Amino acid sequence: MASLKTVVVEYLFDQHWDANTGTLTKTLMSLDEVADAIRKTNVGRPKQLKANNPANFMKDLLRGANASNNWPASVAARKFMGVQRTGDGECFEFVPYAPGQTEPFPDKFPVRSNTPHYAVQSLSLPLATKTLGRSDETWLIQTAVNLRVVETHFSVEAAFPLLEVSHLQMGIKLRSTEIDALFLGKVGDWKNPSSVLITCEAKQAKDRFIESQIIHQVQAAFATADVDTVVPIGLRAVRGVGFYLIEFEAVKRADADLLDELTVASDAIYELRPKVKGI
Repeated sequence: MASLKTVVVEYLFDQHWDANTGTLTKTLMSLDEVADAIRKTNVGRPKQLKANNPANFMKDLLRGANASNNWPASVAARKFMGVQRTGDGECFEFVPYAPGQTEPFPDKFPVRSNTPHYAVQSLSLPLATKTLGRSDETWLIQTAVNLRVVETHFSVEAAFPLLEVSHLQMGIKLRSTEIDALFLGKVGDWKNPSSVLITCEAKQAKDRFIESQIIHQVQAAFATADVDTVVPIGLRAVRGVGFYLIEFEAVKRADADLLDELTVASDAIYELRPKVKGI
């Protein structure tokens, strides 16, 4: 249905494009506006796009490696991309390209050719569990938690030093975002350590990390917990191999509200031995 959504995006952009000034008169699109645009662009089309769930409009449009191809060529030509917005009835916002940007949704965090590799045993997973292996994010997180992949990373390849890592919860649905997994880290003095949160965004092998999603997770973590530091990480399946884990620079509470860009601090590939179904 991506082609139908492309038409909707183009319709909304053209509604607010001022050709005389070369600017948009309105950049933020609400859920109601998107639903209305879907209904209007459905007119006369044999295939109809459902308008009852605009909250997932951008999420579905941006997933996968071909997100740039799903974006209207006319909007890309005017060097605008889209960023999902959540809360207060918002859906997405048209945002100008950053300096040097050449496509709407570049993969900012691909696996590097010289990324270090580490072996992680998977024999401890029960055979009955392995037979249920799937490619969805829940299975990825469940496997990573069971095999202590995040703990392994902060032991062997961490940029942010920790004394301890504990898994707290999976699939945390918050008002403005969803955190696929949340971990508690301890730092500082062994006798009187401080707490940090580790937010985790999980992706299937075919999907890319979306920077704005991870930033929203960081901001939501600060809003829900009394900590001064959040360390965001991404966990993506590497088909037939294991996990690619990317650690971003830690974020301080004072900087969270203005955070608009992530910096890679460390990354590694964790090879599951033996291989696990679905990953």
